[in-house]
Amino acid sequence: MAGFVVFFLAGFVFGYAAPGLSAYLPVLLPLLIGLYTGLTQGFDAHVIVFTIIGAGVTVIAIFLGRALVYRLEGPGTRPSP
Repeated sequence: MAGFVVFFLAGFVFGYAAPGLSAYLPVLLPLLIGLYTGLTQGFDAHVIVFTIIGAGVTVIAIFLGRALVYRLEGPGTRPSP
């Protein structure tokens, strides 16, 4: 459970603070941890499911961090298309 909290916090902070595509770097964290665990302990359903859940939590947190940025910027500061 603590790992998912860390994934959420990393995704939220990067989503809020990192510009462009670099905000999606925290998605590598659960993927690399899952890969390492799978290679050392063996791939089973638990490793795969927890890796997918961790990546999903991180992506959701990134979107929430991005939403907060857009919310705090206000409607007048968005660039015109």
